[in-house]
Amino acid sequence: MDLSTIKKSIETGLIRTTAEFQRDIMLMFQNAVMYNSCDHDVFHMALEMQRDVLEQIQQFLATQLIMQTSESGVSAKSLRGRESTRKQDPSDKDGGTRGRRCAIEADLKMKK
Repeated sequence: MDLSTIKKSIETGLIRTTAEFQRDIMLMFQNAVMYNSCDHDVFHMALEMQRDVLEQIQQFLATQLIMQTSESGVSAKSLRGRESTRKQDPSDKDGGTRGRRCAIEADLKMKK
């Protein structure tokens, strides 16, 4: 999975929702993390870009929700109150993948 494939999927209608886009973009980032060692630039750029993209998607979804609820009469203030209860654990920014992978690679280097 790469950005050009995702772009083509959007253009051809294979990706129609934010959830489908998020699924494919997260797959791309996970592939980059899995296939590059933790001392490689691609590994670190993928993690950084993943955090940025997730933040943008969350902002988009929040805006979309506010627009939908403003049309239905629910106040934005009540939504903001609910947002704080849904935030992710800041200590688990990449799902623990990075720490586990680096630890395994370091262990393998020690055994050589």
